[in-house]
Amino acid sequence: METINFNLRISEEINDEIVRIAKLEGRSKNKQIEQILKEYVEKYKKNEEEKRK
Repeated sequence: METINFNLRISEEINDEIVRIAKLEGRSKNKQIEQILKEYVEKYKKNEEEKRK
């Protein structure tokens, strides 16, 4: 899988929370953001599938 680089602007408060959670989960901030996005996409796809039923 190819990796895409991009800039993300977030508030300092959100950044601090992501860093805190990442440390608790044993991830880097980058990997934590990637995990959050993966979970969101999976949830979104699941909701879309439910709507089609």
